[in-house]
Amino acid sequence: MLKQKNPNHPMDRAAVPAVLDAGKGVKLLGHYSKAPENKALLILIHGWEGSIDSNYIQRTGRKFFERGISIFRLNLRDHGETHHLNPEPFNGSLIRETYEAVRKAAREYGKKIPVYIAGFSLGGNFTLRIAREHSKGKHPIPNLKHCIAVSPALHPKSATEMMDSKLIIGKYFRDKWRASLAKKNVHFPDLHPYQEIMQGKSVMEMTDRIVSSTHQFKTTDDYFLSYTLGSKDFKGLKVAVTIVTSEDDPIIRPNDFHELPSNSRLKILIQKYGGHNGFYENLKGDCWYFKVLETIFDQKTSLKQV
Repeated sequence: MLKQKNPNHPMDRAAVPAVLDAGKGVKLLGHYSKAPENKALLILIHGWEGSIDSNYIQRTGRKFFERGISIFRLNLRDHGETHHLNPEPFNGSLIRETYEAVRKAAREYGKKIPVYIAGFSLGGNFTLRIAREHSKGKHPIPNLKHCIAVSPALHPKSATEMMDSKLIIGKYFRDKWRASLAKKNVHFPDLHPYQEIMQGKSVMEMTDRIVSSTHQFKTTDDYFLSYTLGSKDFKGLKVAVTIVTSEDDPIIRPNDFHELPSNSRLKILIQKYGGHNGFYENLKGDCWYFKVLETIFDQKTSLKQV
C-alpha cells in the first residue's frame, strides 16, 4: 500500500512513539497522537506488510483525529522498520502479543474514555480475534466499546491462494515480504535460512519454507488454521463487532461472510464495490467506511459536530 506521510498534519505532529511490552520479552512499536479534545481512543491495526504509515491507516487516523479522537497506530511485529525488536519473524498466529499490546495501549491511553479498535485486511483478522479474546473475560481490554474489521481475511489459506493467482497482487506481496525478510536477515542472520525462504516463487511457497524452518507448526495447513476464523469464533461475543467487506475484493471471498451465523453483537456490511481496504468515494480520499465509523462513534461518544 502507498504510504502517506504528512508531517504537517496535526495527527502526525502530535505523534509520540511508544514501545509496548507485549509479554515474554516481545516489544511492539506504536505511535500515539492525543487529540486536544481526547473524546475517545481509536487503535488502528494495519494489514500484512503495511505499517502505521500505510495510506489507509493514515487517512483513517487523520479523519478521526480531526474529530477529537486520539489515535494509537500499532505496528505488528516486523512491520514499520521494527525488524530489530524481536528475534523470531512475524507470522499471522501471533495474537497473544498483539492482544497484549492493544490492551496496554488501551490501559495507558484510554483511561476514562471509550476505546475502539479498527483493523484492516490481516489487521482486521487480528481485530476479530482480539474481540474473541476480550470476550473470554480473562484479561479484558479496558473501556473497549466496539471492534471494526475492514476487508478482514477470515480464511488466510484461500486469501493466499487468491493472492498468488493475481499476477500484480502476488508480485507486490512477494516483493514486500522478500524485502522484509532481507531486513530480518540483517539483524538475525543465523536464526533462519532467510535467503532460501526468499527464493520461493510464490507467497504460498515462501510460506511453506518459513513454516518448515521455524518448526512452530507441523504443516502449512496447521499454520493457516491457527488464525482461520469461523462461526465458533463469534459465539459469546461481549463486545460489538462490525465487519466491512466488498463483493469485488480480489483476495477475499464474499461467501466467507455469508457463512457466519446471525449474532446480536455482530454486524456484517457487504458492499458491491470497494476492493480491498479501498471503499473510496471521491478523489479526496474519503472512504465509505468512514460513515460506518462515524455512526458507531456518534452512538457511543459525543462526537457529533455542531
